Amino acid sequence: MPDIAANERSRLRATSWLTAGSIVYDAVARLARFTAVAILTLLTSCSPGLYVDSADRETNSLLREYDRRVLGDRAGSITYPKELPDPSVDVPATTPQPDAAPDADPASGTGASSAAAAAPIEIDLTKSLQLAFDSSRDFKTQTESLYLQGLGFTLTRYNFGPILNSAISYLWNGREDSTSSDGYAFRSGVSQILPTGGTLNVEGLLAGNRNVEGNFFNDDGTTNHNSLVAVSLRQPLLRGAGREVAYEALTQGERNLIYGVRSFELFREDFAIQVANSYYQLQSQKLRLANDEQYYKDSIFDRKKAEALRQVDRYKEEDVFLARRREIAAEDALLVSRTTFQLALDDFRILLGLPPSTAIRIQDEEPTFQQVRLDPASAVEAAQSNRLDVHTQHDQVEDAERQVRLAANNLLADVDLLAGFGYDGNGTGHRGLSPDEAHGTFGLTVELPLNRQAERNSYRASLISLERARRSAEQQLDEVQRDVLNQLRELQQLEKRIELQTEQIERERRAVAITQVRYESGDAITRDVLDARQSLATAQNALIDLKVEHYIGRLRLLRNMGIFFVNENGMWHT
Repeated sequence: MPDIAANERSRLRATSWLTAGSIVYDAVARLARFTAVAILTLLTSCSPGLYVDSADRETNSLLREYDRRVLGDRAGSITYPKELPDPSVDVPATTPQPDAAPDADPASGTGASSAAAAAPIEIDLTKSLQLAFDSSRDFKTQTESLYLQGLGFTLTRYNFGPILNSAISYLWNGREDSTSSDGYAFRSGVSQILPTGGTLNVEGLLAGNRNVEGNFFNDDGTTNHNSLVAVSLRQPLLRGAGREVAYEALTQGERNLIYGVRSFELFREDFAIQVANSYYQLQSQKLRLANDEQYYKDSIFDRKKAEALRQVDRYKEEDVFLARRREIAAEDALLVSRTTFQLALDDFRILLGLPPSTAIRIQDEEPTFQQVRLDPASAVEAAQSNRLDVHTQHDQVEDAERQVRLAANNLLADVDLLAGFGYDGNGTGHRGLSPDEAHGTFGLTVELPLNRQAERNSYRASLISLERARRSAEQQLDEVQRDVLNQLRELQQLEKRIELQTEQIERERRAVAITQVRYESGDAITRDVLDARQSLATAQNALIDLKVEHYIGRLRLLRNMGIFFVNENGMWHT
């Protein structure tokens, strides 16, 4: 007799395996269709590199646009100070110094062997500015900061344009010995912030779902489709209404970008002056080193001469002792001067963004001396009219005034107009694919301003911020006036000191010549000669420092009056 129970178990087992296989096949088939759609979507998407190129094109174009808007006609619209008729003081150039010791190159900071191994880069002021504006790490960081600011504004501006959105989804759900189902949805829409403060939305939807009885091979289910095309509007009538409120993020973002462009331009000007200052400080250190080198050579000569004269009893032992002591002091000063110059050279390489191993040679170039003769009142007027940071401060007062108006608007009641219209469709087969049933909505929502504690505090804080902004603007004008007048006084003081120091150098030269003659005739001792030479070297070093200080001070005055312009290579014109 057949084993009925065993046959039934076999049949149930086969049915179970068939059902499981159908479920798996059904899932794989649907997954394959969805995967094909997903792959098509991925193929039409952009690679990360294309997104980077797109961001760079848009941001760089935006920065060029705002650079033209903010700085394009600046040179043609500025106010220049009046020059006073006053004859210039004739200040001769610093006396050329002898070459440095043969075993070292003070301009390059390298010995003869290293100089032979790699030819040093010849550095003058123009080359220094060009390298700094091209390779300096600080300059690149500031450039990137401005770029990031522009990049952020592209998103702000994008958010105030038509915003598109779309999504495709597919979901299959199945269980053993139960009804399986699948569904799809395609949703797309666009939204736009209106100048009136409202928001307009247009959306479309196409969706469907299906219940499948049995398995994939026995599909007797039907698909129910839903479709929708609709337009909706939400328009504030009191709180949040108006272009100023609606476009606040765009307005402030644009003004922040303008402030960023101005700040970057001021940084470029300050950076050019910083490079020039470092370059001429190196020149000063180089001339000091040359003076110390020459003084050390003279000390060696004097010591040898003292020793020779001591051999013939023309000098006392005390004279030889003094000559040797002065030689030791001169050598000590020379070692300190060399170390100081090498450190300044390393700092200059870092400022320019050059590797520490780069050999450079600082060319002989003294700062030009030009007297400053400006009418103080017109110089102050030019500074207050031309300065980019003064313009920014005044614009920030306008920002604070706008924030007060926005905070006052935020105290109003919420009264919103709601309106919508569209068509939808629902049904099996092709009936649900076509939206043919019209529908509409219209309404008004009112929320009374019963709870405005936070808004009240914000309004009061905005009034205080406005008063602070006005005081800051007034204080900045006062500080600009103080700084310009003080710089004029300091430059006049430096010019007088340069004149006096020039006369002092001439007197020191004559003193050295007279002392040398007296020394040769036996009327002066070694100490007198050495003291005279030391006084001359000290006076020459002081003149170098004064001329550098005056040159950089004049550049800073031009910058503070807003008549200092820097090109793409860092060189300036006024």
